[in-house]
Amino acid sequence: MTNLYNRVAVTSVCTALSFVLGVSEEVKAATITVPPTIQFGVRTWYNPSYSGLPPTSYELSSQPNIVRSVPTPSGGSNERFAEFNISSFFLAPNKTIKSAVFQDTFSALLFHNSNTVTYNPIIPLAIFGYIGNGTAEVSDSGKGVFLSSLALDLSSLSPGDPLNFDVTTFVNQQVNNGNPFAGFVIRILGSSFTSISLGGTDALGQSSLVIETVDAGEPVPEPTTIFGSALALSLGGWLKRKKSSPQNKTPSQG
Repeated sequence: MTNLYNRVAVTSVCTALSFVLGVSEEVKAATITVPPTIQFGVRTWYNPSYSGLPPTSYELSSQPNIVRSVPTPSGGSNERFAEFNISSFFLAPNKTIKSAVFQDTFSALLFHNSNTVTYNPIIPLAIFGYIGNGTAEVSDSGKGVFLSSLALDLSSLSPGDPLNFDVTTFVNQQVNNGNPFAGFVIRILGSSFTSISLGGTDALGQSSLVIETVDAGEPVPEPTTIFGSALALSLGGWLKRKKSSPQNKTPSQG
């Protein structure tokens, strides 16, 4: 019986220690809105013989808020660019980027299939990601890997409506590769005789990059862990006292 008490007491103490050592990590999150280092537009001309330019030419647009898609041979396109400095997110091992969202705002419909009486009000607006350098360059036109798209219903959009693109994977890749600038370009997919204005109605009309980071903080015991530890230690002490009580009794004198 004595050995049984010993085994139970030791097991209780070990259980208590395991509860004490078992902790959870307190997760700390932070959301940071990053403004663009530079925002610009690139205009592409297709076969602009009337202007005396080469068959296909590119120029920085004076209207970086315009996104346009007009078919060849006499049309052209406008792309909206934004580059963000993400070097501050070169993170320590205990931090991760949980999400990254490119945010823009619908401002106005300028025209859509204006050469027809009826049209499909849905247009595909896509975002592409590329490695930027913080400088506006016409050579950025045509760059980028496809990230995602939105099906814009022009019949239900209003000025000020937000447009959000999930770019988490791309931003994480650039951070992991040590690229200080993440570049993004907004394009209308296909040729649809469409022109829209983005950037909202505010004076700046900028897009933004909203990044949520998660930081694993200091280990903190959970309430159930603390309760379990106290219970196990109390049980161990009670068993020890129960085991020693018969040994401490002295025989009564006759």
